[in-house]
Amino acid sequence: MTEKMTTEPTMPKAYDPRQVEESLYDWWEQQGFFRPEQQIASGLADPTRRPFVISMPPPNVTGALHLGHAITSSIEDMLIRYHRMLGDPTLWVPGTDHAGIATQNVVERQLDKQGISRHDLGRERFVEEVWNWKAEYHARISAQQRRMGISCDWTRERFTLDEGLSRAVLEAFVRLYEEGLIYRGNYLVNWCPRCQSAISDLEVDHDEETGRFYTFRYPLKEGGFLEVSTTRPETILGDTAVAVHPDDLRYMHVVGKTALVPMLNREIPVIADAYVDPAFGTGALKVTPGHDPNDYEIGKRHGLPMINIMNTDGTLNANAGPYAGLDRFVARKQLWADMQAAGLAVGDREHLHQVGHCQRCGTIVEPLLSEQWWVKMEPLAKPALAAVANGDIQIVPQRFERIYNHWLENIRDWCISRQLWWGHRIPV
Repeated sequence: MTEKMTTEPTMPKAYDPRQVEESLYDWWEQQGFFRPEQQIASGLADPTRRPFVISMPPPNVTGALHLGHAITSSIEDMLIRYHRMLGDPTLWVPGTDHAGIATQNVVERQLDKQGISRHDLGRERFVEEVWNWKAEYHARISAQQRRMGISCDWTRERFTLDEGLSRAVLEAFVRLYEEGLIYRGNYLVNWCPRCQSAISDLEVDHDEETGRFYTFRYPLKEGGFLEVSTTRPETILGDTAVAVHPDDLRYMHVVGKTALVPMLNREIPVIADAYVDPAFGTGALKVTPGHDPNDYEIGKRHGLPMINIMNTDGTLNANAGPYAGLDRFVARKQLWADMQAAGLAVGDREHLHQVGHCQRCGTIVEPLLSEQWWVKMEPLAKPALAAVANGDIQIVPQRFERIYNHWLENIRDWCISRQLWWGHRIPV
């Protein structure tokens, strides 16, 4: 009898991905399977078929990837591999996003731990620090993506601040400017005192918070007063009118009279405007065009002055009179205390309302008049709405068409300039 021999290998008790995945992925990449040119040359793709291409939505270099990136990468990889199996010339372009304001904030927080600010370093040295951060996290992100096995063409890897994409940004700016779609203007923006920059509407998170609802007396020059309410007493210092609804019988007799800004005694008119809700608060509205988007529109309709009472760091400027130099929230408390002492405060109570915060750092955003660069959105929104309406673009699931349409039908001009040190610079 001879001893029975077996050729079956011993299977490990547990799967060890390190024994298989990295070497297999390296072989895939070395063979060029992720490159459409190699797919065609090796007969794996038919050059007569329509190419399938995905430009990867680039992850930000603010940090390492998380589970959300793994989910989207898996979906994209599934689509890429499916089309590759169909024989389509298939390309997945990888890359990362410089993420201007977000990456600058991350690096500033790291410096803050050392007791250093970007202003201590200066622009050139600070930008060098950000490039060092980018080098570390771009490399980490690419390594994570390779370990996930995603099949993109690494020979075409991009970064949104590389030379080619920087040229594309400049070209897009110049074209839009020449078409009359980009302009410079002094308008109300979302301003983050912490980031020291304007931010877009999409970069503002509106959170429901419990604040205070302050009611006070607005003296009239001719005698008497109007009771007015606000959630931001410090902005009283920038008021340029008091508004009432034109059909509100309670206030018809005061339209055209003159009110006196509390503690400053600056004269402002009492006006009638249909925007005012007679049922909200006292039915009389303080109008601060320089610090509220709705008041800004009222101010434009009535030709009111636009007074900015705030510095870019959130402190009050000379237009705030004796409150100049105070932080906006310190000024709020001080002004209210002074109004109480002067007999102008009626009372305050808790009030649940929406407060805008900077998406990047969480600081309460301040509506602020600032000279910035803008894109006219209406000429761009119209064809985008038409593309969905006529079926050229399909939104899945269809119920989201309503959200899409509401967004574009109510879109405002887009503020594209930022007061940053890291990112694309406006070519002016």
